[in-house]
Amino acid sequence: MVSNHSSVHTSKGSAPMPLIERQLMEKFRLLDVNGDGVLCQRELKLAFDKWGAWFAGYRAHRGLYHADGNRDGYIDKDEFRDLVKYAIQRGYTVK
Repeated sequence: MVSNHSSVHTSKGSAPMPLIERQLMEKFRLLDVNGDGVLCQRELKLAFDKWGAWFAGYRAHRGLYHADGNRDGYIDKDEFRDLVKYAIQRGYTVK
C-alpha cells in the first residue's frame, strides 16, 4: 500500500497531482484491455475484481456513474481523474 502523498506536476501550469492519484491513473490506463483508449464497464469490473473488491460488478457500475461525465458508457482520458478520485474515496490504493 502506498501512503506517500507527495505531489508531482501533471503539465505546465496545472495544479500538482498527488502521487497516489497519478499512480492510480496509470493503473487504470493499463486496464484498457482492448487498447481503444477508453474503459468500459467490463474492463472496470475486471480491475475492481483484480483488486479484491467485494461485488466488483457493482463497484464498476458506481465508478462509471461517478466518472462518466458525458454519459456515453465509457471512461475516456478526460474522465480518468474522476474515476481515480472515486477509487481513492472508496479506499483503493497502489500496492
